[in-house]
Amino acid sequence: MRFTFSKEEKLTSPRLFDTIHTEGTTLKSFPFSVRFIDASLEKEVQRQIAIVVPKRSIKSAVHRNRIKRQMRELYRLNKHLIKGPKQQQAWSLRYLGNRRNEYAFLEDGFIKLIHSYNTYYEELSSEKLG
Repeated sequence: MRFTFSKEEKLTSPRLFDTIHTEGTTLKSFPFSVRFIDASLEKEVQRQIAIVVPKRSIKSAVHRNRIKRQMRELYRLNKHLIKGPKQQQAWSLRYLGNRRNEYAFLEDGFIKLIHSYNTYYEELSSEKLG
């Protein structure tokens, strides 16, 4: 398993980004929320992801950039835990906090978010089967 966050995994399409925010499903686990949709992506990757840290809640650009770096690192190191559908997806991962937190706190929140995502898809697939 390679722990990478490649250029192809970065969501850059404004059209797809808007679609995520209008039609996407939202899951929250403080200090993160994720919106996602099943989408046909141009790249050959399982999912593309956008990292969002609002200027409204984190005023300093230095702090926003640090949080974004930490979020990319969390995704890169923990994406192997993500289970879900076989089709491609687009994600928007958003930071909900209003201050910087320790990396361990962020990691706990991200892993809880992944578990809630996995649970969501397990329940969804069991509804389709049953």
